[in-house]
Amino acid sequence: MMLASCFLAVLAVLAGAVEDPDIGYSLLFETAPEEFSRQCVDVSPQSKPFPTWASGDFIIPSIGVVSMGDRTMVGLLDPFGKMQRFEMKGSTVCAAYRIMATGFYNASKALNTVAPSLLFYETDPPRDCPMYNPMCNMMPHVNTFKVGSKMLSITDAPSMLEIRTLQVLKKHQFDADRMEETLPYAGSAHPVNHPVTGDWIDFVGNANLLTGGAQVNFFHLSGDNPTFRHSLGNLTFDHPPYMHSFGVTEHYLVLPRMPVELNILDILYRPLSAAFKDLKMSAPGIDNAFVLLPLDGSGKVIRAYLPLNDMLYYVHTVNAYENATDIVIDLTTSSHNPFASHALTLPSNKDKAMRDTFSPEVVKRFVIPLQEGQPVVASVISDPRTSTDFTKINPRLAGKKHCFFWAVENKHDGESYASIAIVKYDLCYGSPAKHWFRQSWYPSEATMIPSPEPSAAEDDGLLVFTALDGAADQSYLVTVDAQTFVVKSQITANSKQQQNNNNTKTTTQQQQQHTNKTTTTTTTTTRTTKRA
Repeated sequence: MMLASCFLAVLAVLAGAVEDPDIGYSLLFETAPEEFSRQCVDVSPQSKPFPTWASGDFIIPSIGVVSMGDRTMVGLLDPFGKMQRFEMKGSTVCAAYRIMATGFYNASKALNTVAPSLLFYETDPPRDCPMYNPMCNMMPHVNTFKVGSKMLSITDAPSMLEIRTLQVLKKHQFDADRMEETLPYAGSAHPVNHPVTGDWIDFVGNANLLTGGAQVNFFHLSGDNPTFRHSLGNLTFDHPPYMHSFGVTEHYLVLPRMPVELNILDILYRPLSAAFKDLKMSAPGIDNAFVLLPLDGSGKVIRAYLPLNDMLYYVHTVNAYENATDIVIDLTTSSHNPFASHALTLPSNKDKAMRDTFSPEVVKRFVIPLQEGQPVVASVISDPRTSTDFTKINPRLAGKKHCFFWAVENKHDGESYASIAIVKYDLCYGSPAKHWFRQSWYPSEATMIPSPEPSAAEDDGLLVFTALDGAADQSYLVTVDAQTFVVKSQITANSKQQQNNNNTKTTTQQQQQHTNKTTTTTTTTTRTTKRA
């Protein structure tokens, strides 16, 4: 067999065969169940030690298990999740990987099949699921953030999980309040810090089966009391909205309203993917608009409608900020409903012909006048020939004017979706985009850790991300200078100390947020990967 393989390889070379540029990409979407506790790697002498201000934990969730017993997940958002942590300090990185032991995972493991739950796509083969507690396990928990002493994991559902050292402890309980009513159906996977107070802001959507509408209750959480949700007000919609992310400025909540409803009856009877319904519109209105909600409750809600030739399909918020006359918000946008796309299935992502047809995502800037009735001005601020998502800014500029953002760029070569780079855009000074790119390497979203120096520029800091070398099936923790993109360190997840555990390769393509000394990780499963 070995001689035959070598002979075929020689024939391929003689025939002038070109190595597959997407080699190893499908590994990102396969089961990686391996777990291990804290194991450490010395980054020197090949790499420089981490700056003291970049010390902390870098936490990334990703795909852990795709199949259980006789059933396999189909949806990209559905596999059992896996957490991995990199402790960065001095010249050492210590890593740990663990499957998230949620109630859904534990029940599935006990039954040796995919347990009853609400999935984005039905499994293969399909399950016969009883209809009880339909909102549990709405999506994988993909966003981790810290409130006081609590580390919470969240998704686009009203519930949150408490975790510690990568272990799921319990469902996080809030004090009795009016946030969740008869049928709470949604939250946001991306709570946002207020730029002045630092409190976390999020919402709970409550469906009304009698009217077909929904009330969305907004709240903030402070570190002093992470079990109490302080009300920021509410909005009522005729159709249940879905807001995966949103913006916060000093004085406003900035709510992008996609022309999509999350149909509650479909959630009760069908996979979640069937519930995202495009709304038919004959004139501009609230179903394709921005809603500005004053944070102090004292002002008038501002509604800014978009024209029908500019449908607001989006996924992630880059940032939002305000000036005397306008609100500015940057969003990753699509030409169609992103939650009704074959890009959210595992088979499509593993099929080159299919994934290369995925519609590109572009970053758009929307300028929303504070004077109601004035038009919203939109402009593209990323390369439309590529697909740009999983954006990051300097976290100190959240809710304030920013000049730079970093992102994951698919179709870097203009053709192959698996051609992936880390890109930096300059929105103020006109410098060209910068890229970190290696053929057949698949990076995660880059987290920006800013320099603490008082005179530091906005883009002065360190980018941290993981990257899978697809040809070698080997993963690395990579750090680069956020200004220049000069590589500072490149550390393999497999060290000599780890040779007895050959499956400790790690990567993800999801969203993280890292703060100095303490890690707050924000992720999304729109791009889930294998090694983590």
